[in-house]
Amino acid sequence: MNSTWSKVVGGVLTLGLTGMAIGFLIAMVEEAHTIRDPTPAFGMVAGAVIFGVLFRGPVGRAIAKMLDGGTADDSQLVSRFDHVEDRVADLSLDQHRIAELEERLDFAERLLAQRDSLGALQKPER
Repeated sequence: MNSTWSKVVGGVLTLGLTGMAIGFLIAMVEEAHTIRDPTPAFGMVAGAVIFGVLFRGPVGRAIAKMLDGGTADDSQLVSRFDHVEDRVADLSLDQHRIAELEERLDFAERLLAQRDSLGALQKPER
């Protein structure tokens, strides 16, 4: 994912989460005015705490990292991708080797089965 696309996605996520949190808080304030129950106030505090935890926790750090768009991560990503490609190539070679070993095993089993069937057909010597 290029850095421009990451910034757009991060911005949309940030605006969306902020809008949802503000809408929730406004709904709680409106609800608190019509009902003389302290539950909406607790809901409002809980919503603010959840919103703060999200943006101060791993979600906020991930969004900040996407918005930052540093190039150091891109070089690490390229090296990791190259490593994965090398590993896939090694696994492909291993798969071919295993297929060749399976063919050899099948051939050996056929030879053994053929030898056993020939031995069973011959008369036993007395």
